Amino acid sequence: MPKERYGHFYIDQTCIGCGACDHACPGKVDAIYRVETDFLGRFAIVADDCINCGICVPLCPVNCIHDARQQGVVEGEGGYTRIRELQAWASQAG
Repeated sequence: MPKERYGHFYIDQTCIGCGACDHACPGKVDAIYRVETDFLGRFAIVADDCINCGICVPLCPVNCIHDARQQGVVEGEGGYTRIRELQAWASQAG
């Protein structure tokens, strides 16, 4: 059965790789991961796994975690264009 909603949070390219967000993500969710091929060790969020809790946001020392709904990134119903672009960037880093 396809998932009906997706996470709205994303990490931009200003991430410094500190890992605060990864430690904040609830254990059973585990939607944040280190981009292994990124030489800076930055992190990314798997939008399909994110539950939109926002726990990671205030813990980021460089404010690189954003809510796409507030940033005007989410387009229409399910059009998470910018999040998908950032995921593509994260998977290609290297």
